[in-house]
Amino acid sequence: MIGKSMLRRWAGALSLLFAVGAVVFVVPASSQTPLTSVSLRLDFLPAGYHAPLFLAVQRGYYREHGIDLQISDGRGSNPSLQSVAAGNDLIVLANYGTMTEGITKGMPVIGVGGLIQRLPDAVISLKGSGIKTPKDLEGRSMTIPPASAVFKLFAAFVTATGIDINKIKQVQTDSNAVLTGLLQGQVDFTTGWVFTDALKVETQKPIDPPMLFADYGVNVLAAGFVVQKATAATKGDTIRRFMTATAQGYREGLKDPEAAVAAMTQARPSGSNELWLKQLKLIGPFLQTERSKGHGFGWTAREDWEQTVDILKKYFGMTASVDPAGLYTNDFLPSQ
Repeated sequence: MIGKSMLRRWAGALSLLFAVGAVVFVVPASSQTPLTSVSLRLDFLPAGYHAPLFLAVQRGYYREHGIDLQISDGRGSNPSLQSVAAGNDLIVLANYGTMTEGITKGMPVIGVGGLIQRLPDAVISLKGSGIKTPKDLEGRSMTIPPASAVFKLFAAFVTATGIDINKIKQVQTDSNAVLTGLLQGQVDFTTGWVFTDALKVETQKPIDPPMLFADYGVNVLAAGFVVQKATAATKGDTIRRFMTATAQGYREGLKDPEAAVAAMTQARPSGSNELWLKQLKLIGPFLQTERSKGHGFGWTAREDWEQTVDILKKYFGMTASVDPAGLYTNDFLPSQ
């Protein structure tokens, strides 16, 4: 005959089994919903400012928002824009100035979130150059690629600072040899992004503090996320979920840049950890302008778009009229 104590033990065991069974068979709600496949193409080959995207993939931020993200490397803003316009990628990173020019020529795309909003272009010179103010550039020499967009920005910088461009010797060179000319002492300075090009020079030779164009009032929105206008109209929820996960990736990546770079290195083993880490640690001040501060990740100000269009018309030869309101939207960004 079974005693009462034995029955109590059996009842307790059965209760435990049912409890364990309940845990085993409960499926998280997120795994019950099929993931949306999203392709993102970068503007260039991976650099430090891309690392938080890879961190967001590694930590599952995109999957938490129902997205299976595939990241492809870029070969410049034009190819990336052509890819999204053709429907080969759902989202791309691209230069917003290049995007604006493309839109005036009929490219059906729109910016959905600014990444690099403060222009990182700067004058780069080796340590001891004596170049400390814009006026110090007169009587010096610089490398510049033919028909370079960078040189057009430099022309805007020259105008803003009142220096005489005719007193600067321009040494024409291939775009791949711009930094080499400076390193080899063939010229006194060059121009480039402060957290990519300047760092590449500094890994080989000490440099003077770069002279940022934005510090002298020359700013164009540099890089951001772009989709087809049709995508914005029909897949707004997908874009919103993508931008929410991306914002989380950059928030956490800036807090822990080592982890972000480690995630990108795992996905792209041929890169340079040390250089990427230095680059990522410098991007913070370039993610927003004075006009967009306080509005959250990716939010762009109409005034910054107006300034971008104005510089493109004055220095890039853009003649078509364009309404800044049609170039971007803040509708898909996460609330603060």
